[in-house]
Amino acid sequence: MSQNPPEATSSSDYSVIFDNALELYKKKTGRDLASDPLLRRLESCNSPDSVLSLLRQQIPGFDQSGSRDENLTKWVSPAVNVLCTFASTIGGAVSFAYPPAGVIFTGIASLLSAVLAVGASQSALIDLFERIENFFIRLGTYVELPPTSEMTDIIVKVMVDVLLILALVTREIKQGKIKRFVKKLVGKSDIEDALRRLDKLTLEESRMAAAQGLRATHGVDERVMSLGDEVRVANIKLDDVFDGGENVREELQKVARDVGDLVKDASDDKRNQLLQDVAKLRQDLANWLSPPDPSINFNTADHARHKGTAEWFTQSSVFNNWKESSSLLWIHGIPGSGKSVLSSAIIQDVKSVCNTTSGHMAFFLFDFKDIGKQDARALLSSIVVQLSNQSDDFYDILLRFYSDHQRGTQQPGIGALTQCLEDMLRAPETLPIYLIIDALDECPNTTGILSPRDEVLAFVEGLVKSNLPNLRLCVTSRPEPDIRTSLEPLISTSNSVSLHDESGQKKDIVDFVCSVVYSDKNMRRWREEDKQLVVKALSDKADGM
Repeated sequence: MSQNPPEATSSSDYSVIFDNALELYKKKTGRDLASDPLLRRLESCNSPDSVLSLLRQQIPGFDQSGSRDENLTKWVSPAVNVLCTFASTIGGAVSFAYPPAGVIFTGIASLLSAVLAVGASQSALIDLFERIENFFIRLGTYVELPPTSEMTDIIVKVMVDVLLILALVTREIKQGKIKRFVKKLVGKSDIEDALRRLDKLTLEESRMAAAQGLRATHGVDERVMSLGDEVRVANIKLDDVFDGGENVREELQKVARDVGDLVKDASDDKRNQLLQDVAKLRQDLANWLSPPDPSINFNTADHARHKGTAEWFTQSSVFNNWKESSSLLWIHGIPGSGKSVLSSAIIQDVKSVCNTTSGHMAFFLFDFKDIGKQDARALLSSIVVQLSNQSDDFYDILLRFYSDHQRGTQQPGIGALTQCLEDMLRAPETLPIYLIIDALDECPNTTGILSPRDEVLAFVEGLVKSNLPNLRLCVTSRPEPDIRTSLEPLISTSNSVSLHDESGQKKDIVDFVCSVVYSDKNMRRWREEDKQLVVKALSDKADGM
């Protein structure tokens, strides 16, 4: 049986929601905003300046120039401007028993009055206002673009949360629990829960606004195309009507082109702004986790790879079976055996697979010369950021993760990063996900309770034992005892590849030596038998290196 889509919240429901919020505010603070004289006086205000003037009368000294509290005024003033403008935008579509902007102004005034009453510094509130500032920034986008009914649902819920936060902090200040720093309050569970809900709702609204912006841009594009068709039809008609009147026809065509250009410019501006907003948010996420860039090591190894090197492996049944099934592949060899070069070939091959038959890949190369690439945090942060750039589902997961950590004001631990990655790996996608980890042995194995390498090995073991059907995991390293002890129980014999024993690897060495001998300008003059002797001697002594 089919189900009807959920209906948008009605205007009367919004009023009930907000009335309930006012009751909750009254319960928390003992103050009835609905009957507050300030609310009635605010209803007569017709501009942001008149609102600010009224607030100054209500709270003497709240914006004293040059005082230590002037930063608060810098926050309140733009918030008033945005709320006033937004109130006029949403007011035509939603009716409230009490104007929501006025209620929030009254709540802010009550909070500021409480601060003054107990002799606390207004700067104590800056931390709080910075946490809810993003909501007011988001409201500013609706000055020109009215929200959809679904987005209005979220916005009303956000307003309710803002009112609740104001109530909770006002209560704490009235009880004398804070004098200078609201950070003491932010850790309290009820306030923190409200702030976290506010973060999530604001992120959800932001994503919906981006989608609406894309739809609007697409609609403008279609109208521009339609206008172009109409201009072409008009030109045909003009040919008939103004036969011989070339100047008139050209003038009309110019006007039509100018109109089309203006519409197209507006479309391009909206699209560019949207792309800039998305790019900025992605950059904020990357800056928050600050992942190291593994492409630097990859490019170095790939540049050193001789043409044809590692084809014996990328064309092997072991490698192709790994690409088709959920499993761990461990490639190991002595120092200098070409593990990183082989790893670069694997990355190139998998990248080609992902580009042609679809899939996702992330890679990481440990580096004993770079302290930023030597632990589990570096590995995990790099992988989750790489994956988030390849899928909307993965991006949404990272956004929620960002919100859960107070929009990037808190750093996640190893466990939280691991869970974020596992959420991505469990996302409802059927595409394979390839994770390639090179030079695991270059992750330090220091003495202590838990070394950086122990953490990485535990992470790898956890992934394998999760039995994720879409995951293909490849690890390269030296065959050091702790790594062997950890990985061998997790893999089949065929998925443990020793480069020292592989004939293909030995052939790569011979081919490389040949290329050097036969391309060197001095060696090229040697007799053929001398060249062959050098190739054989060097290849035999290489012993897999």
